Amino acid sequence: MILRRLLFSAARRLAADPKVQAKAADVYDRDVKPKLSAARDELQELAKEVNPLDDPSGFARRLRDRAREVNRRDK
Repeated sequence: MILRRLLFSAARRLAADPKVQAKAADVYDRDVKPKLSAARDELQELAKEVNPLDDPSGFARRLRDRAREVNRRDK
């Protein structure tokens, strides 16, 4: 219980640190945001191929296959 409180307290202090906030914003802008944008674009393209409202299982299947393809390529 004490360790948990100490960890949460340390996390709160880190999150309030302006240097940590600036670093987090930089990482988000440089690394996360472009990946999210690319994922959004891929999902839009996939939705054009298979309409998720008309064929949800087909869309999920194509999404699963695409995720497996990307994971194999990244290794």
